[in-house]
Amino acid sequence: MLRLSLMPVRVGVVGLGGVADRIHLPACAAVPGLEIASAADPNSQTRQTMAEKFNIRETYTGFEELLAKSRPDFIIIGTPPGSHYEICRQALEAGVHVFCEKPFMPTVEEATKIVDLAREKNLLLRVNNQYRYMTYYAETKRRLEQGEFGRPYYIQCWQQMFHPPGQETNWRSSLKQYVLFEFGTHALDLACFFFDALPQSINAFTPKVRPEFDADVLVNATLRFPDERLANFSFNRVTHAPEKYLEMRIDCEKASLRISLGGVARLSIDWAKNSRRFYIKHGFVRGGQARAEVNGVPHTYCNSGSPEFAAATAEHLKLFVKQMALPQRPTDAAEHARDVLNLVFAGYESANTGETVRLPSR
Repeated sequence: MLRLSLMPVRVGVVGLGGVADRIHLPACAAVPGLEIASAADPNSQTRQTMAEKFNIRETYTGFEELLAKSRPDFIIIGTPPGSHYEICRQALEAGVHVFCEKPFMPTVEEATKIVDLAREKNLLLRVNNQYRYMTYYAETKRRLEQGEFGRPYYIQCWQQMFHPPGQETNWRSSLKQYVLFEFGTHALDLACFFFDALPQSINAFTPKVRPEFDADVLVNATLRFPDERLANFSFNRVTHAPEKYLEMRIDCEKASLRISLGGVARLSIDWAKNSRRFYIKHGFVRGGQARAEVNGVPHTYCNSGSPEFAAATAEHLKLFVKQMALPQRPTDAAEHARDVLNLVFAGYESANTGETVRLPSR
């Protein structure tokens, strides 16, 4: 149960690794009325370092002790996904709301059980696919809903970098299902966000272009959405091309939109054939940018000067805390996270069989 409204909402953070340091704890500190009450991590040096950095009064070696002694209003799970099911289960059984980092669960079956348990207990469960809360994605969605760009009908999304699993220094280094499972949920969630729908089918390829890497380091997937709409994804973690963290193009009836996440630096001179003139594209932003192109002429409508991973998580947490106070806690976000996870594994099934996988309608 939540405390009186004048009392702070107490959060316990489970896992004090890099995601807690860079995202979870800074996000908590940015939410008014939220108190970082406790944290758990098996590494004593990590506990000490993070407690001093973020002024955490109570630290524990394990989440069971945190739940029993600290009794937070909700927990944030930042541990590897293999541990998510058991932590979620014990927290919900103890009457504690759950804010879980992605990837949600190792299997769809586990995700379904946890969603069902949250519904049974009337507790809030959300998964931190926070990109939709970044300003350039949120502003794009707002303008799409207002009809400024017309109906969106085609999404292209790509990532390019040289970052195979061997360059990871944590649990990701041993993943066999790597890019689509660990990163792909963000991009897939964004496509569903902009189309306001789940796809009807997926056709995916994960060719072994570099046999020394026993993981999906190259992914190409085509998704068919209702109402004659398509999305295409290309993730390449073994290219030597200039790094692009996440690029997205949304073709609409009235404009073509380009959203860049991970820093933008450009200088080019192009020819717009409709207006029959040259124009210069230039700029540098560290966070991200969204721009619309009409008749070949670009117009930037959103810039972000710094990375927004923590800030977007803070926005997500504000919504989370607000929904905690509802008498009936919604499960739609948790169900959507489960459906996106199902989409990920349908992609792997398609890649393994060479067949298009049709998805259930919701």
